[in-house]
Amino acid sequence: MIDLLYIRDEEAHPDGTVIFDEGGFSDWVYVIMEGQVKVTKNTPKGKVTVAKLGEGEFIGELEFLDMGKEPRSATVVAEGEVKLGVLDRDKLRREYDSLSPDFRKIIRTLVRRLRRITLQAASLASS
Repeated sequence: MIDLLYIRDEEAHPDGTVIFDEGGFSDWVYVIMEGQVKVTKNTPKGKVTVAKLGEGEFIGELEFLDMGKEPRSATVVAEGEVKLGVLDRDKLRREYDSLSPDFRKIIRTLVRRLRRITLQAASLASS
């Protein structure tokens, strides 16, 4: 679980609530404190579930690492009651900015790669 000092707010989401939509813009990062979420991608043949995440896992981290310049890569929906911790993005940004430029470049490369792999997996799952 993440250090509670990083959590600036909490949100509760009932079953079926869309927490955020694919294609939207935001750089908020959340930690799942209770419950489970379903992560889906839109494909030409409809929505495909690419992950189910639970307690201690993060959502929104890719967009944060892209500094909110890229749209949300997936839709996240509550499965059952979900409690999220909203992370202090200013504190996270300061820590990220303190990393060496080379290490930040590695992280950005991994983010781009994960986006491509997720897109490919969704495409394969829908074919």
